[in-house]
Amino acid sequence: MVTYTDKDRIVAGVPLGGIGTGKLEIDNKVRITNITIRNNWGNPIKLLRGFHIYIKPKDKRGFLFQKDSGLYKVSEFRGEILYEGKYPVVTVKGKNDDVEVVLEAFSSIIPRDVKNSSLPAVGISLRVKGSREGIVAISFPNIVGSVSIGRLNERIRNGVIHKNIKANDYDPAKGNTSLISENVSKIITQYNLKRKPSETINFWLSQYENEEPWVKLDREEEVTDDPHEVTGHRDDPASILISNYSEGDEIRYVFAWYFTGKHVFYPYGHYYENFFKDSLEVAKYFLDNFNELRNKIFHNIVNVKDWLGDAIINSAYILSSNTWLDEKGRFAIYEAPQNCPYLGTIGACYEFGSLPVILMFPELEKSFLKLLIRHIREDGYVPHDLGYHSLDSPIDGTTSPPRWKDMNPSLILLVYRYFKFTNDIEFLKEVYPILVKVMDWELRQCKGNLPFMEGEMDNAFDATIIKGHDSYTSSLFIGSLIAMREIAKLVGDSNYVDFISEKLSSAREAFRRMFNGRYFKAWDSVDNASFLAQLYGEWFTTLVGLEDIVEEDIIKKALESIIRLNGNASPHCVPNLVDDNGKIVGLSVQTYSSWPRMVFAICWLAYKKGVGDLSFCKKEWDNLVKNGMVWDQPSRINGYNGKAEMNYLDHYIGSPSPWSFLF
Repeated sequence: MVTYTDKDRIVAGVPLGGIGTGKLEIDNKVRITNITIRNNWGNPIKLLRGFHIYIKPKDKRGFLFQKDSGLYKVSEFRGEILYEGKYPVVTVKGKNDDVEVVLEAFSSIIPRDVKNSSLPAVGISLRVKGSREGIVAISFPNIVGSVSIGRLNERIRNGVIHKNIKANDYDPAKGNTSLISENVSKIITQYNLKRKPSETINFWLSQYENEEPWVKLDREEEVTDDPHEVTGHRDDPASILISNYSEGDEIRYVFAWYFTGKHVFYPYGHYYENFFKDSLEVAKYFLDNFNELRNKIFHNIVNVKDWLGDAIINSAYILSSNTWLDEKGRFAIYEAPQNCPYLGTIGACYEFGSLPVILMFPELEKSFLKLLIRHIREDGYVPHDLGYHSLDSPIDGTTSPPRWKDMNPSLILLVYRYFKFTNDIEFLKEVYPILVKVMDWELRQCKGNLPFMEGEMDNAFDATIIKGHDSYTSSLFIGSLIAMREIAKLVGDSNYVDFISEKLSSAREAFRRMFNGRYFKAWDSVDNASFLAQLYGEWFTTLVGLEDIVEEDIIKKALESIIRLNGNASPHCVPNLVDDNGKIVGLSVQTYSSWPRMVFAICWLAYKKGVGDLSFCKKEWDNLVKNGMVWDQPSRINGYNGKAEMNYLDHYIGSPSPWSFLF
């Protein structure tokens, strides 16, 4: 289990939320951060003011189970906080003098169960030890509506529901949230998070929260309850649930959300709208099924231990942080929700990100493939993605024109992978004529029997000038020819089998000529450097049980060079391009950086082929953990210093690459 303390810097906490629902994070100071539940994937709420957990043991001083809470008149937790992440579960522990607190929060990501894996809710469990009895108070603010005007908190039997009666249909934050518990002794339906005007003359004081409810709780005094519609910006409503505890007993809470507002980019509903009418129904359902939802989380399918098991489990975090699942069941994954918010990017992107999808939710994989196939251009070109914050506005490529040469082979391999794990022959027959058109487009881009790069960033290495034949695209192309031959066999098109077999033979011969006895050259003009991605096509064919792209002994020699050169060039990570002297090649930011997704894929391939051990992907993982990037992995890591370029391609779509080890 990945572990931090409250003193460590982490880029993100474990994201909590269902597939396509948006998420929130509980960080290592027990604050809620980076909230995207309001249809705000690209613009998260950085810190949720008004979320607190307060514990008052009987006959002892009360305290907040938080650090840097924003409250100053009530004692914060004095001990060390231990934070353990195992997506989609976070466990937070700490001891304040003799009182021990254990908090667990989770969402339900359950194999083969899309309904329960797309619940817009978080379950929270709290236990107190070292104190025979006392009270626990938990608070949440009302964040419904893009502005506070119209917000209103309503008491229900075992909690509160937050609304905004002035939010209109064009407000993406229109909806409601609910907080309920099975153990509630008192409810403060609504209080104002903001300080009174008389206390905010000093600008800096105006940034602080209203502490009156917490001071009164600490003094065991009555807290004023004031439910009303908000009509002014100095009013910011929040609620508190108060529960009595006995030592060791589990107190359960559920926070649920339900947002129906539409955005100009994504005028879609959510999948959860098919099953529930509001957040209160979601919360009640989650609370009623609390144990079952917690016990069926996917962890038991990961039969790998130690650091690699941690890497596999936690790298699936993008299912909560990056996914869209609309009311029609249309599914896609953001490439990077804040800094590159294209949905469904392929080309060494979705292919990695969807590994847990194809294993756990194959119907979602099919949904995505149908979407992408629908948007194929008239001439057979496969677009780069589905659109900017969109399922309906695909682009040709972030650096297009020219069109990219790795899109079409990627789609063919994705379709074959889907068939391999589902045996859905009807889907294969349905899309076969389109795949022929897709392959024909790619063949027209070939010179010398392999795809030819135009030197204008026309593949996934879109910050690097690559002209001529490159081993990344070429290996992928050969893999797609093998897959296309098998698809043609499956649908009974013997003439096309013969045609593709001839193209495959020629492509293989051309690819062999790129091998210099140690590795395949990176691209024309870069002959003496080992390219991490040179066998990407072999990763794909091995993953789906197809034959090698060329002879296995050549592949093993290339893998040995990758391990020796790329694997040892940096103490931090595994850079993309390394010369024969073991030096990182700095032609572009992409050549001197590592792509964690490619590192784990090639490491798995080497392991599968019996070449080397797992040391170079452990190095990559250890660097992610060290830098607090486990649940917000970037596209690339600087090979010279091991750091991420933090404003570049956040929560990267390819993070689940370690799932290769489950295939």
